[in-house]
Amino acid sequence: MNQNTKGVIFTMLGGIFWGISGIIGKYLFDEKQLTAVWLVTLRLLSAGLLMLMLAAVQKKGDIFRVWKKKRTAVSQLVFCLFGMTACQMSYFLAIQYSNPGTATVLQYIAPALIMLFCLAVEKRKPKRLEVIVLVCVIAGVFLLATHGDPGSLAVTGRALFWGLAAAVALAVYNIQPEKLLNEFGSMETVGWGMFIGGLLMIPVTGFFHVPGIWDMTTVLLALAVIIFGTVIPFGCYLEGVCLLGPVRASMFACVEPLVAAVMSALLLGEVFVGVDVLGFALIIGGVTSLAVFDRS
Repeated sequence: MNQNTKGVIFTMLGGIFWGISGIIGKYLFDEKQLTAVWLVTLRLLSAGLLMLMLAAVQKKGDIFRVWKKKRTAVSQLVFCLFGMTACQMSYFLAIQYSNPGTATVLQYIAPALIMLFCLAVEKRKPKRLEVIVLVCVIAGVFLLATHGDPGSLAVTGRALFWGLAAAVALAVYNIQPEKLLNEFGSMETVGWGMFIGGLLMIPVTGFFHVPGIWDMTTVLLALAVIIFGTVIPFGCYLEGVCLLGPVRASMFACVEPLVAAVMSALLLGEVFVGVDVLGFALIIGGVTSLAVFDRS
């Protein structure tokens, strides 16, 4: 299996598991009265600790190298706050205020933001395909947000804000840790990103005041969010970033909004009208077209 094929498999697996975790999160918010900020803090702390333990076994305890140099320590802290924690918190808040399908599709504006960043770094004008992608993304967001009526919002302002914030954070998450991943590997980089981010969120989220209805279902679903919705997909996805680069990886992971939208309709009873489906298609079709048709 060549590097490209491995990268595609890893990123798509990450996207599928993330899509499932969004469905579980929405169920916990609506049926068990958990809050997004509390669940994300638990997710970051638990999954981060687990990943650091796995990294310690792999590297025989040598997992503190990133903190021994000022350059890498600062870079890791930036990733903790503006990549990992911001990405997780904004995404789950968008789910809490809307639904997994809409939140995930809004988050996947990120590839277009990454493309704009790359254009700025390379100091070049966009190609025709890149212009088409941007137009599709903007049109898709407009349809999702307004259903074609500029005078009204089809989603709440908070849902739209956190969905767009999630897109920005996901772009940072893809671009910023490249050197850390190359130097320390995905398990160590993601583990510290989650664990330190979770620690920093404890005083902000009131973590020790546990919300919600706790029974065996809540416990099992919370564990599923930690393991199958966090440890496995983050490890898979960032391995895919190492193999494919941030732009292509973020596009192949667009299987996530498809999974989230379909499962939202089938399992949660969410109803998407024709305009929603068109908005989904414009955003997902736009960003994936770069991976399919752009060979430069």
